[in-house]
Amino acid sequence: MNTKQIIAAAAIALVGSAAFAQEAVQNIEIPTSSNVQRADVKAEVLRARAAGELSNGEAVVVSAPAKSSTTLTRAAVRDEFLQARAAGKVVYVGDVAQYANDTAAPVRTREEVKAEARAFARLNQTANVQTAGY
Repeated sequence: MNTKQIIAAAAIALVGSAAFAQEAVQNIEIPTSSNVQRADVKAEVLRARAAGELSNGEAVVVSAPAKSSTTLTRAAVRDEFLQARAAGKVVYVGDVAQYANDTAAPVRTREEVKAEARAFARLNQTANVQTAGY
């Protein structure tokens, strides 16, 4: 019985692998001659590069950082930040420090939010009771 199974498995493997044994043929015609000279191509590349028309392919072009319009020095900005932090006007969000917004006042008080949450919970409970039969 084992011999029959081994022979059957080998036959299936041979037949299955024959389907993948195709010859890879590609009919791509590559022109071997051109009317353009090498010097013409080089001149066109140099012209396109000078005009900014030449793409750099997949390379990432890193340009110099833009000049800022501020007149403050690095030390002055650092001192301003340290003063704001000492005054409690800096808020940390993760690893990033941000200036706190002094003018933003809470729209609702804590008691108003709690009352709103209680009202929502009551409405949600009645909605659950109404849909419990379905």
